[in-house]
Amino acid sequence: MVIEHEIRNGELLWVKNPFTGVATYFTHVHKKRSGFTAALEPVLPSAEEQQRCDERRRGEMAAAIRVCPFCPGNEGATREEVLRVTAAEVFGGREGDSWLVRAVRNIIPRIPEACTGGHNESYVVIEDPRHFIDAESGCDDLLYSGMLPVEQFHALIAADVEVARLAFRNSAVHAVLIRKNQGRESGASQPHVHNQVIGCDRPFPVVEREAEVTAARPSVWRDTVEFARGRGLVLHERDGCVAYFCPFGTFPRSYDVVCLEERARLVDLPAARRETFVTLLFEMVRLLGAMPLDYEIHDGFGVPLHAHVNARQYAYSNIGGTLNLPAPMVSR
Repeated sequence: MVIEHEIRNGELLWVKNPFTGVATYFTHVHKKRSGFTAALEPVLPSAEEQQRCDERRRGEMAAAIRVCPFCPGNEGATREEVLRVTAAEVFGGREGDSWLVRAVRNIIPRIPEACTGGHNESYVVIEDPRHFIDAESGCDDLLYSGMLPVEQFHALIAADVEVARLAFRNSAVHAVLIRKNQGRESGASQPHVHNQVIGCDRPFPVVEREAEVTAARPSVWRDTVEFARGRGLVLHERDGCVAYFCPFGTFPRSYDVVCLEERARLVDLPAARRETFVTLLFEMVRLLGAMPLDYEIHDGFGVPLHAHVNARQYAYSNIGGTLNLPAPMVSR
């Protein structure tokens, strides 16, 4: 059974999400101009004004690091630490015991403690000790996940897996979700790079829905991959895992990473098998760079191991169960 869609004159006109039923129509929305912004002529500051601006910016940056709970030196501002990975463990050498990746309990549980046996099973995993990129020039120059060395991203997901195992030790936890938010537009409450590991007493609704559709239509994931392949949307493919632009994602610019034959939980996968999945996920994160994004890793409950990666930069409108995307995004 193929993915429902329509092609006219060789161009993809619409495609329906097999999991939600939402139809995406490909139009020329990129030609639409916003009436909310007005172009302003740039005004060049004088040397004195530039110097004052630079001094103020340096002060703001120092203040941001001083109060950030995820920066080194502020460890006491977080809940208790549950895991620490050092730079020496990831890169070798003699880096001392300073942390590179650090996991702590979330101050406010994403799932109420009453649902998980009275214990807080929501965790924050800090991806890097740096707040800003190296040689930053302003307060907007925040570090982002796509800048991490690939070895560090693998160490990050391995840390997520260990924290997930910790959550699963709680008999009230039956599902764990790894979730990343980057940027205020994605819902992140902290600019310092981090992701979350969240334990829940029941399957997460989106994963449960994916499992229901998969049970009723076992070929749905392969159908989706083949549809993406036929439209030239596959970006990377390795050892049974495929990364592709998803034309019916939750947001206009969405990508999926799917390991078609892996139905095990991420915590149960051998590290060598997990490596392929994480490598492709990192490629998608690096592709999106500094723009606001989120990703979720879904596993278990009858679905193949997969991740949904969404860019939050592009506006969209859901009207009557339809989305609009720019036609050139799927032009061949």
